[in-house]
Amino acid sequence: MPKRKTKEEKPRKKISKKQILIPPIAIGAATLAGLLIMQLIPPPPVLGVCLKAHNVDTFNLHPTVEIIVDGQPKMLPDDVGRQPKDGKECLRVIHTDEIGSHLHIQFVRPVRLTMGDFLKVYSMDSNNTISVFDNTTGTPTEQLIDLGDYNPRYSYYSEKKEFTPVSNASAMPPFTDDMVIRFELIPK
Repeated sequence: MPKRKTKEEKPRKKISKKQILIPPIAIGAATLAGLLIMQLIPPPPVLGVCLKAHNVDTFNLHPTVEIIVDGQPKMLPDDVGRQPKDGKECLRVIHTDEIGSHLHIQFVRPVRLTMGDFLKVYSMDSNNTISVFDNTTGTPTEQLIDLGDYNPRYSYYSEKKEFTPVSNASAMPPFTDDMVIRFELIPK
């Protein structure tokens, strides 16, 4: 029987110090470039974000907003925060799901939104108007309110077990899940 030839082992190449340092240097440079890009290009403002789907994000709040116009309670419409953006339907981070007094805030991470942020979404038109529903007859009827005809008053139900007034909507504390806000419109 013929003898098999055994392969001769080739001597291993030694890795130089330069070759050892290349991967960590490349990773460090890529990380530094990523951090610089993130600082130079900030994320979009939360109020400008359109949600991809409803009720799938991890952060959800359901505060209550009581609207009082001329001393009469009114309800929020079901389409707040559902305005088109770039010709497409857009569900904003802060929106309503039905006619009533509850807001729905949802996002992929916790966000701090106030009544001022809500009003930016609620009265997005340039006419400074809001839509409310009156339910005094038992059938909700829509009313258009011109905010220029009213002096707004803002308050929230606090730990003191009373409504605490605030000077303007942006001075309101951030929304929480059990928060109750009163938005009162008094004729000028």
